[in-house]
Amino acid sequence: MTIAIFMLAAFIFVVGDFSVLFRKPGYLLNVVFDSAGGLEKRAVVRMAGVKIGYVKDIRLKESRANVILSIDSGIEVPQGSKATLASIGILGEKHIEVLPGEGPGFYQPDEILGGIPPVSFDQMGTMLLTVGEEFREVGRVFSEMFGGEETRANLRDTLNNLSSFSEDLKEFFEVNKESLQQGLQGSSEAVKKFEQRVDEVSQSLDELILLLKNTVEENRENVRINLKSIKELIDNIEKSLRLLNESLEKINKGEGTLGKLIQEPELYERAEGAVAEFEKVIHPFSNLRFSAGVRAEYYGESNLLKGYFTLGIWPTRTKYLLTQIIYDPWIDQLTYSAQGGIRWGSISPRAGIMESVVGAGIDCYLAKDRLKISLEGFDFNRNPRPHFRFWTRYTATKYIHLLLGIDDFSLAPEREIYFGLEIGF
Repeated sequence: MTIAIFMLAAFIFVVGDFSVLFRKPGYLLNVVFDSAGGLEKRAVVRMAGVKIGYVKDIRLKESRANVILSIDSGIEVPQGSKATLASIGILGEKHIEVLPGEGPGFYQPDEILGGIPPVSFDQMGTMLLTVGEEFREVGRVFSEMFGGEETRANLRDTLNNLSSFSEDLKEFFEVNKESLQQGLQGSSEAVKKFEQRVDEVSQSLDELILLLKNTVEENRENVRINLKSIKELIDNIEKSLRLLNESLEKINKGEGTLGKLIQEPELYERAEGAVAEFEKVIHPFSNLRFSAGVRAEYYGESNLLKGYFTLGIWPTRTKYLLTQIIYDPWIDQLTYSAQGGIRWGSISPRAGIMESVVGAGIDCYLAKDRLKISLEGFDFNRNPRPHFRFWTRYTATKYIHLLLGIDDFSLAPEREIYFGLEIGF
C-alpha cells in the first residue's frame, strides 16, 4: 500500500495536469523573452482571458529564454499577435497572455510569436522615480518662465484693472438704468415711426410713377383726372416730409436717447472711459499666442510611420512652452515632450522632457522663418551614447511644412534618414 501511494504521488507531480493526457495534440509556437522569471512548465496560455494551451518547455537560447507553447488543436493565432508574461492578481501564478493581432493570416506550427518584455515591480519603481524627476524638472521650467516679478506684477495689474472696470460698469448702469431704459424705448419708437414714414414715401413714389406712365397712354380727359390724383399724392409727400423734419428737430433739442447722446457730453465721456478701461483689462491677454500642429515622419529603411501632436504657448514674443504627444512605432507606445525655450533673434535654445526623457535642442530660423534647422539630443544615459537627431523644416505654405532629417546619426547601426509633412498654425 505504501509503495502504491508513493507511485501515485510521483505520477501526480510528474504529469501535473491530467487533462493533457486526454487532450488532442495541438501545434507548437515559440516565444523569446529576455527573462522568463517565475514562469514554469505546464503554465497556462490564454488569449482574451480564455485558456488555449500550455507551456511545454522553457529553454535557454543565446542568453535568452525560448518558451515553447503548445496551442490546442482548432485554435488559430492571428498574425501580428504578441505574447507577454502575466499573472492573475498580484500574487497569482505566472502564465502566458497572447494579445491578438490584426494580421490577415494565422501563425503556422513552429513559427516565432512576437514577445513583449514584462515590467517588474522594481522596473515600475524606477520608472516612477524617473517620471517624478521629469515632472520636477518641468515644474522648475514653469517656475522660471512664469515666476518672474514682471509676470506677477502684470497679473496683479490685470486683476486690479478688471476689478476697477467691473465697479465702474456697475456704477454706470445703476446711475443711468432708468435713462437707458427710457432711451432704448424711445429709440425703438422713433425707429418704428421712421420706418413707417419711409414706407409711406416709397409707396407714394411708386404710385406716382405708375400714374405718370398711365397718363401718357390715356387721353386728355383722363389726364385731368390723374392730375387731381397727382396733387393728392404730392400733398401726402409733403405731409411725410413735415413729420421727418419734426423728428430731426427733436433730435437737435436733445429729446430721446439719440438726442441725449448728442447733446450731453458727460454721458459720452463716461462711455468712452468705460471702453478705455476695458482695453486696459484685455491688453495683457492680447499678447498670449498659441500654436498647434500635426506631424508625420516616414522612416524608409524601417518602413515605419512616427506621429506627433504639438501644442505651443507663447506668453511673450521671446518665451514659449512646447508640449507634444508622440507615437513611437518601435515600442508601439505613446511618449510625451514638454520643453521651455527662449528665442534670441534667429537662435532659439530649448530644454525639458523630450520623448519621455530629459533632453535639449537648439533651433535656427532662416529666410524670414521659412527655413528652420534643428539639432536635438536626449536620453543622455543611453549606452553607448545619447540619442542625437538633426532635421530641417521648410514652410511651403502658411499651414504646410516639409521635413527632412537624420535620426540617431551618432550610431551607425541605428542611423536612418526620414522625411515628413507637418500641418499646423
